[in-house]
Amino acid sequence: MEPVFNTRSDFIRYSAFKQHISLLSLFLDLKNVNHFSALSKYFNNILNNPRSDFGRIFWKNWAVKNGGIKAFKGKNINFKFKLMKAKLDVHLKKAKRNKLTTWNARGMCENCNKMCYPEKFEIHLFEDRYDRFCNCEITNCISKLEMMKREIAREKQAIIMKERVLIYELKRIGVRMEKVKEKEEKLKSVSFVAKMKLAFENVKENDRYKSIRTQAGRALKQIGFFNNHNVKERKNANYRAEH
Repeated sequence: MEPVFNTRSDFIRYSAFKQHISLLSLFLDLKNVNHFSALSKYFNNILNNPRSDFGRIFWKNWAVKNGGIKAFKGKNINFKFKLMKAKLDVHLKKAKRNKLTTWNARGMCENCNKMCYPEKFEIHLFEDRYDRFCNCEITNCISKLEMMKREIAREKQAIIMKERVLIYELKRIGVRMEKVKEKEEKLKSVSFVAKMKLAFENVKENDRYKSIRTQAGRALKQIGFFNNHNVKERKNANYRAEH
């Protein structure tokens, strides 16, 4: 049954929205779907009525195409509830994976100002021979959720500190790598010097000016230091003659 409107403009808005409801549902995010802040109270009431054909069509399109809810053949399925239940299942699954370690399941009781471990029974805490731990029947300690948050914060801080150390080490390694590359580049000069030997020998023997020949001779003496750098067979400085 179609609703009755007081004005023609209200009827036109309703008809336009109803005509394109399936298309509109594909472009709404979850926040708008849950609250419909842009719509009038009239449309909001219809869309949130599980027995409304108008609302059921909208929710069916959105929930099936955007919410991952399987389609149902029944007419009275509340797709909004199905969407809420699906979201709840996702968060319940994540919430159950959170576990509190014994080391972090402690706090300070505000009643007695002693250390308390309210989440798990420990024999040495129960006996408490030195009266160091809380023995209140109802302890007033930080909540389990706060303990979990504190544990995650400590773990996060430890990772950050380790990351800083690794970044510092990487920087040091980068500096060392640059020095090694510099040494590698300098080593190439040995091969270059060896290749220049023949050229300087030619200058020493054939240049027309004596001063040039003298300078070439000095250069050859410097080059001679690197003569054995590419030679496999050479004199052993640690050779000991057998008697």
